[in-house]
Amino acid sequence: MPATNDTQSLQMTTPLGKDKLVAAGFAGTEFISAPFTFTLTAMATEDGLDPSAVSGKSVTVTLVDGDGKTRPINGLATRVAVTGKLWSMDLRPWLWMLHLGSDNRIFQQKTVPEIIKAVFDGAGFSDYKDSLTGSYTARDYCVQFGESNYAFVHRLMEDEGIWYCFEHADGKHTLVLGDDASAHAACPQVSTAKFLELPPEKNWLENNRVEALTLELAVVTSKYQADDFNFETPSTELKTQASGTGSDQQIYEFPGGYDKKDAGDSRASKRLQAFEAQTKAITARSDVRHFTAGAKFTLSNHPDSSLNTDWVLNSVSHDASPGSYINTFTAFPADVVFRPLPVTPRPRIAGSQTAIVTGKSGEEIWTDKYGRIKVQFHWDQLGAKDENTTCWIRVAQSWAGKSWGAWTLPRIGQEVVVSFLDGDPDRPLVTGCVYNGENSVPYTLPDNQTRTTLKSNSSKQGQGYNEIRFEDKTDSEEIFVHARKDMNIEVEKGNRAVTIMEGNDSLTISKGNRTTTITEGNETHDVSKGTRAITVKDNETHTNSADFTHEVKGNYTLKVTGDLTIQATGKITMKSDADVTVEAGTTATVKSGTSMTVQSGTDLTAKAGTGATLQGGTTVEVKGSASGTVDGGGMLTVKGGMVQIN
Repeated sequence: MPATNDTQSLQMTTPLGKDKLVAAGFAGTEFISAPFTFTLTAMATEDGLDPSAVSGKSVTVTLVDGDGKTRPINGLATRVAVTGKLWSMDLRPWLWMLHLGSDNRIFQQKTVPEIIKAVFDGAGFSDYKDSLTGSYTARDYCVQFGESNYAFVHRLMEDEGIWYCFEHADGKHTLVLGDDASAHAACPQVSTAKFLELPPEKNWLENNRVEALTLELAVVTSKYQADDFNFETPSTELKTQASGTGSDQQIYEFPGGYDKKDAGDSRASKRLQAFEAQTKAITARSDVRHFTAGAKFTLSNHPDSSLNTDWVLNSVSHDASPGSYINTFTAFPADVVFRPLPVTPRPRIAGSQTAIVTGKSGEEIWTDKYGRIKVQFHWDQLGAKDENTTCWIRVAQSWAGKSWGAWTLPRIGQEVVVSFLDGDPDRPLVTGCVYNGENSVPYTLPDNQTRTTLKSNSSKQGQGYNEIRFEDKTDSEEIFVHARKDMNIEVEKGNRAVTIMEGNDSLTISKGNRTTTITEGNETHDVSKGTRAITVKDNETHTNSADFTHEVKGNYTLKVTGDLTIQATGKITMKSDADVTVEAGTTATVKSGTSMTVQSGTDLTAKAGTGATLQGGTTVEVKGSASGTVDGGGMLTVKGGMVQIN
């Protein structure tokens, strides 16, 4: 009678149908926080079976114990080999399939469990169960960069101290996420396993026995210390430490991967738990087909009573054939909190990358109070080139102090150079800007290769700019300063000196006013050699609150096209060491409100070309101290209402 799966203790189910393949051998190992790998051999019961119908599909192996209890082990056939009627296949969990995909992507404001589930769902797998009890802080920014989906989720679980195992059923297996000892379920079908010493031979007749048990104690790191830096609280001490028993050796980690002290303390505690989970273990052999990695069982009947307690299976290596079964296993005490060791490498970006600055639609500049910006990396397939592309990224400056230093802020659309602190993709830092085919240099090159400039662009939607430019071309050297609107120069304390060794100084105001204000002090204009000319097309006003002195060492000419008026509230004195000539083209009038005196040291002559009139309102007196002469060259007329000549 041909063999069938139902007639043996090793059975299998495939998409080919019942008994198309009959199990011949089964071996492999399952672990906590690692994918299981089993190799299944089978014999085909007919020719022409298609291996592609099995490749990548779900296959279930069933182990049947002496009491008829079954233990299913399900996996995906990741490799199928056929030699005649002999079939061989590797069974692995769906988690292993994540090895086959990789991505570069960004997760923001999500906890690690949320990120892990998003990766699972995105890969098309939903057979997982959340048995987590801890609370997890959302990560502002978490990057998967050039690593497989499997490596990415593994790294995150190691970071947070999350372990996983698998629950098996006919036709499926479920990944269970855990972070506490309470998440270890009791071993299905068998909660207690009895230790039996060998020989005697009758031990082989008992089911669910444990034998050849070895207790292992290991010396591990007993101190973990880490530190990090948070730029928002640069003076805050973030160093953390966790200590246990064992060796005096310490592991120090920087950066620790956290930005707050309590997060660091939690991380240190989990790291120490990962080390301490390796300190005590048992290894043994058994026939308990129901032993499952991550499950809990009670050991009994061991001569060392301290070992008759609860244990968690860390690994189980199965070896089965249609008529036999044996396994070897490792286990740790059930009161130990298992944490996976951080063994998955963190991706490192050795050099720099470029990215495009992004921001909110309708804006030209997008920043926060720290002057951080957001960018879209060229590898980011999911970014929408908006204000949500990345976390806020700091921008390196040439000089940075406490409210002083140099400051330039990249704007939306610019291409920037991004480095990564310690090579960590989660810690980007903008270190510079570069021009490209759309953002060209300010001046045509190589025609203007001797120019150095700092040229801005008005925002929003401005067509203007401010600029400080240096021209270093021989014999054309120049410093050029351009202000789109206002330019203010402030000297707080001290002097301002402008020296032109040779050349001209020109100030042109096309439209507007010019004001020079000296609150306290003097103003001096000194032209050592040459002339000074002032031309005013409209009115000019000089106002002095005190005295005004104008000294000319040569000649002084005052020429007025219209009228000239000199008015003083006090006296007007005109004095010359030589002659004084007052000349009018038509009429000259000298007028006084009360009296007027014209006096000469010797002679005084008043002369008119034709007639001269000397008239007083009441009297006119012409008098000489010694003699007086009134002489008419032709005729002399003396006329009055009454004339008295004496």
